[in-house]
Amino acid sequence: MNENRYADKQVYKVLINAPIETVWSELVDTTRPRPFFWDGSWDTPEFAAGNPYRVASNQGKAVAVIGRILEMDPPHRLVTTFRLTALPDPPSRVTYALEEKDGGTEFSLITEQVLAGSKSEKSMASGSRFIVDNFKAYVETGKVTFGARITLAMYSLMAPLMPKSMRAENWPLDKAE
Repeated sequence: MNENRYADKQVYKVLINAPIETVWSELVDTTRPRPFFWDGSWDTPEFAAGNPYRVASNQGKAVAVIGRILEMDPPHRLVTTFRLTALPDPPSRVTYALEEKDGGTEFSLITEQVLAGSKSEKSMASGSRFIVDNFKAYVETGKVTFGARITLAMYSLMAPLMPKSMRAENWPLDKAE
């Protein structure tokens, strides 16, 4: 039997100058696109352990990520499986951990069980840093960084060129892993 080798666990942390309840509320908001998630919106029947989710963008036409909610402990912890729909790699695990600290909230994004050397590993490394930096900026100021705004504008322009594998019709919630 051929065993897959996983990359080392990666932990990305930042201190957000906001109460933990505010940070949690922004993280799990399903009502509008989240610019720190590349203007994607959580799509799930309910944020509860066992439920599937997907992250949809481009007015719901594209699905970049699918998964299943493994653990919920509001306002401290959200653990999910995580699979990029544009890549053939197996699902990994993502944990969002919040801890009250120094008058704010320490926000950690932790990636585990990512196939070593895969395209997902590379994408998740850069994506995780983008999320952490821009989540902080968004919660504290109501907008993401200038660099992120440029990136999001470019993504919007390139939306018609998205891979066919990311089309929303390919990823109904019952296909989430």
